[in-house]
Amino acid sequence: MFDSIKENLRKANEERAKAREEQDRRDRAKQQQDNVNARLKEERERKIATIRVITGDVKYRYAILDTLRVFSHYTAEPGQPYDPTASSQQATRMMQELAFSTGADAVIHAQYQIVRYTTNRRNYADVPVYETHLFGTAIKVMGPPTDWDNSKEG
Repeated sequence: MFDSIKENLRKANEERAKAREEQDRRDRAKQQQDNVNARLKEERERKIATIRVITGDVKYRYAILDTLRVFSHYTAEPGQPYDPTASSQQATRMMQELAFSTGADAVIHAQYQIVRYTTNRRNYADVPVYETHLFGTAIKVMGPPTDWDNSKEG
């Protein structure tokens, strides 16, 4: 009888050890996947941040991909200092994300249209609101500027 109890305890301990090992393996795999996802997200964020939103043209040869438009608004919190550039910064970031999703390297001929007005909010009158409409042309750079001359190296 004691032998069967000992055998049952041994099997239960083995099963718990296997379950712990399996859980540890799953935890390690999840941690590895989380690390991969974090690196991918960091790389995506880096690529998005490198997309330029330019109000003029560029010297590079490029292909036009699409016309993009984004809209952002910022309403100041009543009684708090406000940032009149927040809406434009948010619109620029949204434009970079949209350009990234279309495969663009830059947005040229960008035009910002900013509207400011006031509203009533939570018993406060004349709370400033800023709206930014941003549109431009998404491009894919095809090569170096046409005025580059690689033959003069040396």
